[in-house]
Amino acid sequence: MTGALLFAAACVRPGEERAQAELDVGQAALADATVLVEGGLAQIRTFTDHRLELWSQSPVLSFELALSSTAVGDWTIIVRNALPDATLVVDGGGPLTRAPEQHPTVGIFTVSLAAGTHTLRVAPPDAELVEPFRVAAMADIQTALPVVDDVFEAINAVPDLRFVVAMGDITERSETEEYELFDRQLLVLQIPYYTTLGNHELWAESHYRERFGRGSFQFDFKGVAFTFVDSGNAGLDPIVEGWLDDWLAAARDRTNIFLTHIPPIDPVGTRYGGFRSSDDGRRLLSRLVDGNVDLTLYGHIHTYIEYENAGIPAYISGGGGARPMTWDGIDRHFLVVPFSGSTNAVGRVELHRVD
Repeated sequence: MTGALLFAAACVRPGEERAQAELDVGQAALADATVLVEGGLAQIRTFTDHRLELWSQSPVLSFELALSSTAVGDWTIIVRNALPDATLVVDGGGPLTRAPEQHPTVGIFTVSLAAGTHTLRVAPPDAELVEPFRVAAMADIQTALPVVDDVFEAINAVPDLRFVVAMGDITERSETEEYELFDRQLLVLQIPYYTTLGNHELWAESHYRERFGRGSFQFDFKGVAFTFVDSGNAGLDPIVEGWLDDWLAAARDRTNIFLTHIPPIDPVGTRYGGFRSSDDGRRLLSRLVDGNVDLTLYGHIHTYIEYENAGIPAYISGGGGARPMTWDGIDRHFLVVPFSGSTNAVGRVELHRVD
């Protein structure tokens, strides 16, 4: 095969290898213990003798810990990126109090476990109650990592936000040093930060996955489904499309928020800020319409746009600090998304400017 043909073959499904790798997120094994996170909703950062440390991508986290006789005893469970009021329940028992910790999104628990398979759940007491709540949304930090603490301080100042949902492009080049800086900046933020990846994470995608886990996932909170998909290559791999079909079907009868980095169709058609194939973009929008999606959130374009795609309310919010679009007057900002009513329907989305 010629070089050109090899290149063309490699580009047919640029996200395939990345999607396959996500299947391994949330599972690990020792000689005498295994852990399996439901839905792959957490990356396992440490799994050693009597110690498990997770980075959560969901406000509600369930996982199984299977132990042989040599692994029994007191285990330290550390869940990072957890809600400040989250507790740990083991095998359906009473909630366990977290150990004192300076940062509110880090839950540290000590639990005595016997041999066998145990089901653990980290969640706040109100996770299943359908009642009003609000979240922040943002994207595209990139070269502004050194000053993103300004945005986080502004988010902290908004009352009653439960967590942040983000549409990717944390970094400029997906370098380890950038992620280390991001971890330090997250110490400013008082609530969790649940994110997919963007095209800038693809410079070294494994660095993203090793720290945060999946780029495509779904979680539920208080009657609302949040569905994230990886569009880093300006499209969805067929594997991701299959997951999305299942997730949309599961959430069809409740409020469903769809988040991805690149908008399927750029609302300004001459800018080429959407999917690499307009047919692929329209196919995705058709899926979202059929799935009764209530709101779509995108990044990638460094501005703020409120519009509709295929009749679904849509927002582009690329104001995390990356270089803004010239002359549009939109600088750093984030959104506040409220949910209310008997079904926690989407309320009026608010724009909060930082600059």
